[in-house]
Amino acid sequence: MAEYRPISAADEERHNAITGYAFDAGSGPSDPDEAIDERRQRRWSFGEDRGIFDGDDLAACGTHIEFTVRLRGEWLPMAGLSGVASPPERRHQGFVGELLEASLREYRERDWPIAALRPFEHDFYARYGWATGCRYQTATVDPAALSTVRSAAAGEFRRVEPAEYAILEPAFEAWLDGVNLATRRSAAWWRDRVFQAHDTERFCYAWLREGEPRGYLLYRVREDDDGRCLVVDEMASADHETYLNLLRFCHNHDSQVSTVELYGHDHDRLLDVVTDRDAIEVEVAAGKMVRIVDVPAALEAVPYPVEDLDLTIAVDDPHAPWNDTTFTVEVAEGAASVERVDADPAATVDIGTLSQLLVGYCSAERARRLGGLDVHSTAAIDALAELFPENEVFLPESF
Repeated sequence: MAEYRPISAADEERHNAITGYAFDAGSGPSDPDEAIDERRQRRWSFGEDRGIFDGDDLAACGTHIEFTVRLRGEWLPMAGLSGVASPPERRHQGFVGELLEASLREYRERDWPIAALRPFEHDFYARYGWATGCRYQTATVDPAALSTVRSAAAGEFRRVEPAEYAILEPAFEAWLDGVNLATRRSAAWWRDRVFQAHDTERFCYAWLREGEPRGYLLYRVREDDDGRCLVVDEMASADHETYLNLLRFCHNHDSQVSTVELYGHDHDRLLDVVTDRDAIEVEVAAGKMVRIVDVPAALEAVPYPVEDLDLTIAVDDPHAPWNDTTFTVEVAEGAASVERVDADPAATVDIGTLSQLLVGYCSAERARRLGGLDVHSTAAIDALAELFPENEVFLPESF
């Protein structure tokens, strides 16, 4: 009988070998005697490791990281599931599925109402009730094409060291103002995750207006086959003037790099900034997946833009039986009360689609068209539209 439990120090070598092989298979299984430098140790020190053990053998593993995210203006805890892996000889035997279900039980016990992960394969996690919760954009541009932003030149740039992270926080908050799943970052997270990439430190420069940091870039330089690329992993701007000046910083590297790559949720506006549209490519991709852990706890944790509304919904969630039932949602003065009931539902929704509605990823009408939501009356779709308005969503953390 497989057992879910914390990964102890005695199992850490096996754990490192499994994750090393899973996320870098080309290098083969890792050498347990290989030293891990201090920087990497700090980067991967976040969270709590859990495993599914078949006897004494670690058959699947994952790491739970607690985040604080903003959802509809409220701050609440969110579980981040990271490093899910299984050794090749243990795959396709159900161990990862057991890990996912056991993790949900633990999250519920810890009062973490929602969870997120970065999928290695969307369809795999979708089978367990996870659904795409946000999108991100990767914009690629010739730095010479950014010459048009030179007319916005103002303020000054300043190099920022990890210990100075606090001066960036107001710009970070302004950048994601009103965006669902924006995060609060600890000092350690800024230093050891935000300022550090997987295998290198990131450079950071802030743009200051009248001495106040209004935005910043966190970037690295990557060697590609066709030249160097300035990879901007995070570009936070409090306003459009700041955005233009951060682009000017990228343009200033035109003698050093052949390409600039920008990652984030808001770089489609680059198409309105650069006149040479042929020099830009903007790709949109599915981002982190989200999942409600506990329906009553999640729905009661956020406010609603309605004064008075009642709706009965049936939730389909075979992997979390406490959610797999019918609920009545009663909203009074913007606050919800959610109870399990034995009644005919006005709508039926799978847990992944309900998770998308909660975070604002899609509208109720879109969810109905895509098939995850079945409504039995016009009044029900109208009520769901009122309860769950679409909103910009972006989870900025890498985990």
